[in-house]
Amino acid sequence: MSDPLSIIEQFPRLKVLVIGEAILDRYLYGCATRLCQETPVPVVTLSHWVDQPGGAANTAVNLRSLGAQVHLFSVIGHDWEGVRLQEALLEQSISTQSILVDPNRVTLTKQRVIDGDRLLLRFDQGSTQAIAPHSETTLIKSLKAAWHKADAVIISDYSYGILTPSVISAIAALQKQAPKTLVIDAKDLSLYRALNATAVKPNYQQILTLLNETKLLDDKKCSRVDYIQTNASTILNLTGATIAAVTLDQEGAIILQHRKTPYRIHATPACPTRTIGAGDTFTATFTIALASGASPAIAADLAAAAAAIVVNKSGTALCTIKELKSNFLSAVSRS
Repeated sequence: MSDPLSIIEQFPRLKVLVIGEAILDRYLYGCATRLCQETPVPVVTLSHWVDQPGGAANTAVNLRSLGAQVHLFSVIGHDWEGVRLQEALLEQSISTQSILVDPNRVTLTKQRVIDGDRLLLRFDQGSTQAIAPHSETTLIKSLKAAWHKADAVIISDYSYGILTPSVISAIAALQKQAPKTLVIDAKDLSLYRALNATAVKPNYQQILTLLNETKLLDDKKCSRVDYIQTNASTILNLTGATIAAVTLDQEGAIILQHRKTPYRIHATPACPTRTIGAGDTFTATFTIALASGASPAIAADLAAAAAAIVVNKSGTALCTIKELKSNFLSAVSRS
């Protein structure tokens, strides 16, 4: 299927599982007009704050905003932040039935202090150790029960303890028995090579880690785009994936496939505080487009368009199916 609008029409028919770290993103908005007398740091007068689902939870709400039916699997703490995260998910019509609450964990929370378009400070909290064996067993059991109904699966691994070796092994077995469109967004992609994923979505730093580079390349000697293209076969072989969608921030993305010319996508520059969560939007859109029968190039174009829509909004923003349709209808009318 090559028509983007026809692909988008398929989104509401899809059932997608998302597995990974659900995070509470809290945005504290205010104004910094003076420095503290005790030490020269900004004094921020807060005006309001907003709580939004982040991490794997942001991927889930992006899928729901695009019309897909979503099942989110994660483990959070028995605390106020966990309650707020569940409330934020329910506000976006995401069921919290498969989110386990462990009283021995602290809910992952990222709090950002923002003055206009300036990010002044971020402070994080939450458990990052591997989930307890009882949570691991329950999570795997829930995944097995839901797997056969799914059209696609997204692994959103921030290396905060949800995707243990046992959970990864269980997913590998399920994928072997009943293959799905499987897309992996993980800090350490080497852990997932045996899963033979449909696609992986690394950023540039994750590629350097995968290739065992000890430092960022000097762009004057070799551009990031050239480096990715030169190492395309190695990236695909090390990840075990059919497709690698490598995101490069303001430089867009590159889609890699075996024995095919890399497909380049350009991006519109955006304020850094508005790019928070754009990678999750890209992953969500790319996944359901592939599951709807789109070619990797069309899926990437749709994902890039959705990401471009969210970077024009503040906070951990969403792209709706209506906005994505309008984007491509406008493109058709201009052509």
